[in-house]
Amino acid sequence: MLRVLQKSKKELTDQDLFEGLLQNDQATFEYLYKKVYPMVRQQVHQLGGQEEDARDVFQEGLIATWQNAKSGKFQLQNNTKLSTYLVQVCKWRWLEKTKKASSRLEHQMEEMVEVGEAPSVLTRWLEKEDQQKFQTQFEKLSERCQEILQRFYFAKESIHHIAKVFGLEDKTAKNEKYRCMQRLKKIYFNSSMDR
Repeated sequence: MLRVLQKSKKELTDQDLFEGLLQNDQATFEYLYKKVYPMVRQQVHQLGGQEEDARDVFQEGLIATWQNAKSGKFQLQNNTKLSTYLVQVCKWRWLEKTKKASSRLEHQMEEMVEVGEAPSVLTRWLEKEDQQKFQTQFEKLSERCQEILQRFYFAKESIHHIAKVFGLEDKTAKNEKYRCMQRLKKIYFNSSMDR
């Protein structure tokens, strides 16, 4: 693309950049890297990312922009700047990644707490008390709570599976399991105080 190459030392217009993307022009990609990457890097840094994150997000954003231009999903309009579009694509990709990473971390922490909670609470109770005494306290819970706790702690079902069984969202099932566990602790400790 001779026109883009000739202008590469000057500022390229959005039309030049768009045409360069459509023609897979290397100079266009290099120009976008020099001009737009610093904005993406600054944005990713402000949103808690590192240099490597910014490079990855920029690469993904540039590929997505190129694909969208090729497929016709992105059309250059009079009031549209290609650089603004690219920065937005990168921003959304970064936010998506951080949301997924946060969700994975939350899930891992939840699993660690819940797996750790079983031995430290239920197992200790079963070691200290015989099955009959524990069962008596456990039966003071509502049937729903009993089923949720049995499914989670004894049948080792995931919160996701339990949510499906009860027709709940994962977060709601997790909260309900927590509340049931708190009720059981309260019942258990109240009965211990009565002795």
